[in-house]
Amino acid sequence: MFEDLMEAATGRWGLLAVVLIALPGGRKFLRTAFKEVIRAGMVVSDRVKDLAAEVREEASDVVAEIQAERKDHSKKHAHKAEA
Repeated sequence: MFEDLMEAATGRWGLLAVVLIALPGGRKFLRTAFKEVIRAGMVVSDRVKDLAAEVREEASDVVAEIQAERKDHSKKHAHKAEA
C-alpha cells in the first residue's frame, strides 16, 4: 500500500501536483480543478440516477402490460372452456 502511494506521488501526476503546489497560485489552481472534477462527477451521478429511475419505470410499465395481457388471455381461455 505504501509503495503504491509512493509510486503515485512520484509518478507524472504526483510530480505535477508538487510543482503546482510550489508555484504561486498553484494551490488555488489545484483546488479549482479538483472542484470541477467533483462537480462533473456529481452531474454524471445525477444523470445516471435519472436514467436508472426511467429504466425502472419503463420496466414496471412493461411488467404491468404483460400481467394485464396474461389476465385477459386467461379470461378468454376460461370462456372458451365453459362453452
